[in-house]
Amino acid sequence: MKRTVHIKSINDFVQGYTEIMRRKINCFELDANGIRQHLSSPVFFKASVCILVLSGTSRANINHKPHPVATHTILVLSASHLFNFENWSPDFSCLCLMVSKDFMEEMDSTDMIYKRIRYGVKLYNDPILMMSNPDFSLLSTRLSTINRAIGNTTHRHYKEVILNTLFAFYLDLSDIIDRQVIQNDDVNLTRQEGIIRSFIELLVQHYHREHKVDFYASRLNLSPHYLTLIVKRVTGQSASDFIFEMLFSEARNLLTCSKLSVQEIASALNFADQSSFGKFFKRRAGMSPIDYRNAGPA
Repeated sequence: MKRTVHIKSINDFVQGYTEIMRRKINCFELDANGIRQHLSSPVFFKASVCILVLSGTSRANINHKPHPVATHTILVLSASHLFNFENWSPDFSCLCLMVSKDFMEEMDSTDMIYKRIRYGVKLYNDPILMMSNPDFSLLSTRLSTINRAIGNTTHRHYKEVILNTLFAFYLDLSDIIDRQVIQNDDVNLTRQEGIIRSFIELLVQHYHREHKVDFYASRLNLSPHYLTLIVKRVTGQSASDFIFEMLFSEARNLLTCSKLSVQEIASALNFADQSSFGKFFKRRAGMSPIDYRNAGPA
């Protein structure tokens, strides 16, 4: 019997909460009943999701591939992962962190994007890690801190505190993944994953000046079509998505933190003119570069 696939956003998990911010970022615990209600049917998330298993056992189906999960397991899921739990034990519980794309972009520096892309290449096809006791305790504490920060709406620097606690969580997660996965890349990477790693390394060096997939494909001695196909197959994102994500992050950083004019930023990022930069930025931000700069921190 074919099962219905659902698409869930953060709004599907905010019942009982009063903080408006939880529509952009939410951290919450689910027990066996919560799993049955929310995550027992196949779902795509309209968010970046991390699920830390606190107790019990279950099976996670990710893109039609079954994975056993237990205490100390973390699942790192993107919008491209089809996911559900099944066969969970009565004592199963987990902490869930959901971050909308818009809120993630407010946190991301180009360095953080690089870190996420770097471990995303390896984890897309197998997005589950079993952690040591210290690493589990660290991430559990980080998630609890995020939850408290979201609830502390009277803090004078409310949003900045949330962003910084989230940033700390992702840095610790990146460190754990580096130690468990990335350090053995030369042995463990498939040929396709190796190509994508080389693409990402080139991207970090050249994204300011080179915006087209053709450039990176040429440097890798591949056709643009083949590079695009590999990137999409392994990561769930297109090569152009990676390029534009880096550009957009740097553009926001320059608009927020530098005194460069919009024309100078357009030139620094190698757009043909201010108009083409403005169109690129507005498509992703929903506002012009000038309006974004004038709005300041939300």
